[in-house]
Amino acid sequence: MFQKYLMLCLLLTVTHTAWAQQASLRGRVFDSENDRPLHHATVVISNTGRIAETDSSGNFELMDLEAGVFSVAVTHLGHYPQELSLQLNAGETVEMDVPMRRDLSAQGNAVDIPTLTLDDVENQIEDNSTDVANLLTANRDVYQNVTGFGWFTFRFRERGYDGDLFPLLLNGVPMNDPETGFVFFGEFGGMNDVLRNRESVVGLNAADFSFGGLGGATMIDTRAARQRKQLRVSYASTNRIYRNRIMITYNTGLMPGGWAVSASGSRRWAQEGYVPGTFFDGYGYFLSVDKQFNRRHSLNLTVMGAPTKRGRAADSFQEMFDIAGTNYYNPLWGYWNGEKRNANTTNQHQPLGALRYDYTPDNNTAVTAVVYAQGGRNSFTRLNWLDANNPAPDFNRRLPSSLEDPTQQEYWTQLLSEDESLRQINWFELYDANTRNFETIQNADGVEGNTVEGARALYIIEDQRSDSREYGMNVFARHTLSPRTTLNGGFQYSWYTGENFKVVDDLLGSDFWLDWDFYSVFDLNANQIGRQSDLQNPNNLVREGDVFGYNYDENIRRANFWGQGQFSFANFQFFTAADVTNLQYWRTGYMQNGRFPLSSLGDSDKEVFNTYNLKGGAMWKMNGRNYFYANGLYGTRAPKFQDAYLSPRTRDVLVPNLDVATIQSVEGGYLLRAPKYRIRVTAFLTDFLNETDNIFASSQTISQVIEGLDLSSISDQDIESFLNAPLFFGASVLRGQDRRHMGIEGAIEAKPFTSWVFTFAGTIGKHVYTNRPDLIISLDNQTLPLLEAGQVYQKNFYVPRTPQSAAAVGVKYESKKFWFASLTANYADAIWYDFDRVRRTKLYVEALEQGSPAYNQAIDQLQAPSGFTLDFFGGKSWKLRNNTFVYFNLGVSNLLNNQDIIVSGRESYRNAFRFDITDPRFYTSEVIYAPGINYFASIALRL
Repeated sequence: MFQKYLMLCLLLTVTHTAWAQQASLRGRVFDSENDRPLHHATVVISNTGRIAETDSSGNFELMDLEAGVFSVAVTHLGHYPQELSLQLNAGETVEMDVPMRRDLSAQGNAVDIPTLTLDDVENQIEDNSTDVANLLTANRDVYQNVTGFGWFTFRFRERGYDGDLFPLLLNGVPMNDPETGFVFFGEFGGMNDVLRNRESVVGLNAADFSFGGLGGATMIDTRAARQRKQLRVSYASTNRIYRNRIMITYNTGLMPGGWAVSASGSRRWAQEGYVPGTFFDGYGYFLSVDKQFNRRHSLNLTVMGAPTKRGRAADSFQEMFDIAGTNYYNPLWGYWNGEKRNANTTNQHQPLGALRYDYTPDNNTAVTAVVYAQGGRNSFTRLNWLDANNPAPDFNRRLPSSLEDPTQQEYWTQLLSEDESLRQINWFELYDANTRNFETIQNADGVEGNTVEGARALYIIEDQRSDSREYGMNVFARHTLSPRTTLNGGFQYSWYTGENFKVVDDLLGSDFWLDWDFYSVFDLNANQIGRQSDLQNPNNLVREGDVFGYNYDENIRRANFWGQGQFSFANFQFFTAADVTNLQYWRTGYMQNGRFPLSSLGDSDKEVFNTYNLKGGAMWKMNGRNYFYANGLYGTRAPKFQDAYLSPRTRDVLVPNLDVATIQSVEGGYLLRAPKYRIRVTAFLTDFLNETDNIFASSQTISQVIEGLDLSSISDQDIESFLNAPLFFGASVLRGQDRRHMGIEGAIEAKPFTSWVFTFAGTIGKHVYTNRPDLIISLDNQTLPLLEAGQVYQKNFYVPRTPQSAAAVGVKYESKKFWFASLTANYADAIWYDFDRVRRTKLYVEALEQGSPAYNQAIDQLQAPSGFTLDFFGGKSWKLRNNTFVYFNLGVSNLLNNQDIIVSGRESYRNAFRFDITDPRFYTSEVIYAPGINYFASIALRL
C-alpha cells in the first residue's frame, strides 16, 4: 500500500514538473497607424497546429506550449502579414505586442488614390435607379476590394441587394435614411480625408457595433484622436460630375491634456460636368473634438455638413440619342440669355451633429453611447404646367416616330438633328406663353368676391421639398467573458419627421400660379371642389416661395434591440445573434385635397410593425491560412413608408392587407489568408417573401387593363367620367411579391513576385422574381375605389438595373521608389431593364395576338448589351523633408472610351398615344449610358 502511495506521489510530482515546463504566449495585435485593436486577427505557431484569434480588444492567449524556437505568423484582413521568430523557455510566459501595417493595396481606394469619390456615388443614385451599396466596405475584403470600384461604372449592386441591406454607421450614428433605407452619400460629400478609419463586415458575419444587414455593415470612426496627425492640402481635377476640388484637413492628434481636434473643409465646383447642361457647386465642412479624461472615459463631438447644388441629367429615348448624335443627350436644359439653364436641380444641406461617449472600465468591457440630431433641406426642382402642353423636348408626342407620315418623320428628324435648340427646353416660349395668358380669377384665395387679374402661369419651376428632422440615440457594448467568449449588444432609437411639400421656385414671367390639382385636369368629374389642392384655401393664388400642391409629414419612430454571442476555439468558432424592432409610422396632412377630402387632412392612424431577425454562423479553421465558413439568417422586415401608402401626397390610404415581408438567407465559402495569396469564394441564396412594392404606372397600359375590369359596383356617372378620361395617373402596387437572389462570388489576390500584384474577381448570379404577385391599381385623377387587376405574370423575370454577372482582371506594379501603376479590365453582363408590371397581366395580354411582334414586345423583358471597360490607376509620392510628403495620383476610367454601355433601362411610361397597343412601335424604352473616358487627378501636400 505504501509503495502504491509512493508511486502516485512520484507520478504527480513528475506530472507537475512536466506541466511546469510548458510555456505560454500572450499578446496584443493592433493597427500601427492609430493603435486601434484588431479583432479576428489570426495567430499561428508554426509546426504545432496551435492557433489563436484576437478578441475585440486585440488580445490573444496560447497556453501549454512546448519550449523551443518557433515562427509566429499573424494575419488580419487589410494588413500586411507579420512573420516573427520566437523563443519559448520552459515555464515561461511571453508577452508580445504586434503592430500591423495597413496594406494599402488591399483597401481598394487607398489613402491617396482617389479612384472614386462619394460625389460620384451620389450622382449615380439620384435617379433612384440604383445605389452603390458596397462602396464603403470595399477596403478590407478581397472580393469587395476588387469589385467595389471597377464595377461601379456598371452600377453593380453586390448580390443584387438594395442599399437598405447594407447598414452604415458614422461614429455610431445610423446613416441609412428612415424613409427609404438608402444611404445618401451627398450628406458627407467632400470629406474623404476624415472618413478613412472604417471597420467593416461582409455578408452575414458578426459585427461588434451592429446586428448588421444581409450585405454586411460598416462603421466609420470620425473621432479626432483616431485621425492621423497631419496638415493636408489637396487639389483635384476631374471631368466627372465636377471639374475642380480643393480640400484642407488638419488633425492635431492626441495632445497633452487629452484633447484632439480634427477639421476639414472642401469646395467642389463645375460650370458643366461630363453631361451637357449639368453643373455642380458643393462645399463640405467637418469638425471633430475629443476629450479623453482618462483610460476609461472619453467624449467626442462631431459636426459635419455638405451644402450642395447641382444640375441633373435624365434618361431618354434611344431615338433622341441617335438624333442628337451622342449618348449623353440631356433633355433637362435649354439656353436662356445665352447660357445653359437646367430645369431639374437639387439643393441639399442636412448637417449632422453627434455627441459620443466611450466608457472602458477594463480591458474586457467597452460601452459606446451616441446621441445625434440631423435635419435640413433636400429639394428638387422641375417644370410644372397647367392647361398647357408638356414642355419636355423629348416628350413622346414630339418624337419623329409619333408621326404616321414617313415624309414628316424624315423632315422632323432632320430639323431636330440640325438644330440643337429644338432638342432642348425652349425657355423663351415658356416665358412668352406665361406673359400672354392674362386672366381674371374670381373668388381668389377663398374670399368671396375677391377678383384678381394678371398673368396666370401656364408654366412654372416648382421646388419639391423633402426636408427632414431626425433625433436619435445608439448604445452598444462589448464584454469579453473569457478569451473564447465575447458578448455584444445594443439599443437604437430614432425619431424622424419627413416634411414633404412644394413651393413655387420661379413664375417664369407670370404674376401668379392658380393652385388647382394637376390630376384634376384629367378627371371629367372634377368640379370647383374636386380640382382644389386645398379646400381650406380654394382658388389659392401662389407666388414665388409659397407652398402649394401638397403638404404632409412622414412620422417614423423606430426602436431596435440586438444581442450577439461570439465563441472561439482552437480550430472552430461560431456566433449567434438576434434583434427585434418596433416600427411605427403615420401621415400628417396639412392640406385638404378636393378629390380626397376625408383622407387627406390631419393625422392618420398609426401603423405598428414588430419584426425580428435571427442569424448565426460557424467557421472551421483548418489551419492558420485556410478557413471554411457558413452563415444563415431568418427574419422579417416591415414595409417602407413609401410602399405602405397608395399616394401619400394626396391621402393616407394604406395598401390593403399590409403585412411584413420574410427574409431567409444562407451563405458559405472558403477563405485563404497567406502572405502572398488571398482568396475568398462564397455561394449565397436569399429569398424575399411577401414584399409590397409601390411603383408608378403607365397611363396607357392602365387604360387597357381597366377596360377589362368589372365596374358593376361603380356609378354610371363615375364610369362615364372614368372611361372618357384622356389619361390615367396613379400607382400600381404589387402585393405578395417574392424574389430570389443566388449566385457565387469570388476573388483572388496574388503577390508571387516582389512588387507585382495580380487580381481576379468574378460573380455569377441569378436574381429573379419567383411568383405572380397581385396587382392593385390606385388612380390619382379618379375617386374610384381600388382596382384589383389580377396577377402579374412576372415569375422568372430578372431583378433589373444591376449586372448579375461580372468579372475583373487586374495587374499592379508597386515600385520600391514609391510609385505604383495598375491596369484593370472589367466586364459586366445580364443587365436587365425595369419593366411595366401592368403589361404582364392577363387583362392586358388578352388584347394581343399570342406570338405576334407586339405580343413579344409587350411581354419580353429587355436586356442591355454586355459592357467592358479598361481602367488605369497610378501615383507617386515624394518625401521632401522630415514629415513633409507630396502625393500625385491619377485614375483614368474607361480608357477605351466605350460610350455604348447601358447602365439603366426602363420601359417607358410615355408612349406615343396615337399608336395602338397592337402596334410594336407602341413599346419604347428609356436608357442611361455610362460615361466614356473619364479621369480623376489629384496632388496633395501632407505636413
